[in-house]
Order: sequence, then C-alpha cells, then structure tokens
Amino acid sequence: MQRGIESQGIPTTLITLDVEQSSLMRPPRAIHPVGFVFGHSLGKPHDKTTQMNVLKAALAELNEHQEPGTFMMWIFQLINS
Repeated sequence: MQRGIESQGIPTTLITLDVEQSSLMRPPRAIHPVGFVFGHSLGKPHDKTTQMNVLKAALAELNEHQEPGTFMMWIFQLINS
C-alpha cells in the first residue's frame, strides 16, 4: 500500500516495531522506535509527549530520501506509568 501511495506523489513513512519483517517489503521510508513493544508503536497509552515525538520523527523522515529497505532507528525517552 505504501508504494501505491508513493507512486501518486505522496510521501509516506512506515513506523514499525518488526524491522526484520518490514524490511522484506523494502518500504521507501521507515522508522523503528527502539525499545517499544508490539501494540504500542507510538509509545505507551496516555504518553502524549512520546507519541507526539514519534509522529514528529516520522514526519521529519518525509524530507529524507532513504534507500528502500533502510530503517532509521530512533530512541525515545519513555515515560514510566
């Protein structure tokens, strides 16, 4: 789906927790929030600060041209709750 959207001239960024599986698809742009658990790809529930930071990181990647299949690893400070 990401490639189809990109083919229409709309840039996309994948946020993935499973780099191994996602790399098989060679997405045009992708980020991997290091240390996050499945089901919480933007951070823990009610952690608005981390969630916003992940979204900002994903949007920042829209300006970057990555080699398909390359993942940018991002480390975020998680709030304990």
